Amino acid sequence: MTTLVQQDVKYIVIHYTATPVERDFTASDIDAMHKRRGWRGIGYHFYIRKDGTVENGRPLRERGAHVKGHNHHSVGICYEGGVYAADPNTGHDTRTPEQKQAMVELIREMLQRYPGAQVVGHRDVPGAATQCPGFDAAAWWRSVGKRPAWSTKPQGFWAAVVSALTGRK
Repeated sequence: MTTLVQQDVKYIVIHYTATPVERDFTASDIDAMHKRRGWRGIGYHFYIRKDGTVENGRPLRERGAHVKGHNHHSVGICYEGGVYAADPNTGHDTRTPEQKQAMVELIREMLQRYPGAQVVGHRDVPGAATQCPGFDAAAWWRSVGKRPAWSTKPQGFWAAVVSALTGRK
């Protein structure tokens, strides 16, 4: 095990699983897939399911295995999906509203822990040759990262509270 040192974290890297959004894929599935590749286990620190559930992956104290050459200074966040069954070789932003909300909250938490880290997509890390995560993560974060948490489209109970208080839907 190699340690991830807090003051060394420069990037919060967003990934997708590159699995069809029409199928369910769990953190346990990723763990098994990564072990078949000879890794110790899941390479991402966090995994966001389509329903917005955040599953833990590799502990933050451990170096990830998610972006070659940059694991020593990055935190990996992966979301379920990224491709369609009919077009499995083209990356798309398939995030659900619940995934986007969970991602905003998780990134905010990571930026409190690692102030100064940049939010980037896997494709934006120097040396990466990939479509992952299927969208421009840095531009997306610039557009949503400064908004109050409730403005990123609350769900369920909180959506009803915000709607009742503000008249917004």
